[in-house]
Amino acid sequence: MTAAHATTPTTRIDVPWLGRLELSRGQLAFVGGVAALGVLGFIDWPIALVLGAGHLLAADRSDPTVRGAGEALEEV
Repeated sequence: MTAAHATTPTTRIDVPWLGRLELSRGQLAFVGGVAALGVLGFIDWPIALVLGAGHLLAADRSDPTVRGAGEALEEV
């Protein structure tokens, strides 16, 4: 972890079935924007879900859950 990353302000969100997510302002804006587009009907909700989840998974490569999912996909 770099010193810049350690001082970056984050928002903690408790999500049922997923646990606690820590999002930077940029990540929160992206995920919130995609969620708003899905709710307003500009994009279909499955597309919004895939975009948001994919962004979060790509942003947090150190998470053991993400690493396990990647290893499971390699075996397929």
